Amino acid sequence: MSNNKFKRAIMPVVQSQIPRPPKKCVGQFFTIRPTDTLQKIARKFGVTVEQILAANPQIVNPNIIFVGQVICIPTDKPEHQPTPVCDLRVLTLRFFTETGQPLPIVGGVVQLNARTIVRATFNRPVNRTFFFFEPSRNCEITRFIGIDCHGFVTGIAETIWQVPSGTQGVVYVVTCDNSCCAKSNEVPVVRNS
Repeated sequence: MSNNKFKRAIMPVVQSQIPRPPKKCVGQFFTIRPTDTLQKIARKFGVTVEQILAANPQIVNPNIIFVGQVICIPTDKPEHQPTPVCDLRVLTLRFFTETGQPLPIVGGVVQLNARTIVRATFNRPVNRTFFFFEPSRNCEITRFIGIDCHGFVTGIAETIWQVPSGTQGVVYVVTCDNSCCAKSNEVPVVRNS
């Protein structure tokens, strides 16, 4: 199978078309991008297409994978090794317009719109994600800007933030799955108008 040419990932027509990731993953989760094929992913992670298919029973046809689909990339670790107590990680924290376009970054600072989608991705599904803004002015209290309880399906959480004019500081997320929690890096943001 690894000698075959596989088709690129396709855009799903509806979100429900994307198969859910496997419940157990001995390795790491990976989100498929538009140019990915199973062969390309296998090469990138040093595994075979067969190993990826064995770790992902939800993939019934290796030529049909979807952009945004989360799959398990297996590792060569023996099964008898204990799973880490808390392996949860925030992979990305990104900002978009209401139409889904990435917001510009100038000098390492995200330029916010009046209404901004804040989206975080994780290495596995999570129960709850909390979004926070910490102003850059001294002695101001960190503000809660949103919560998403739907990341348990996809490993992606988002909120729409009504951003006040003059906002300047950092945004970060904290997410939890049972007693395992992770915090993202702080991302500098500003809304000038």
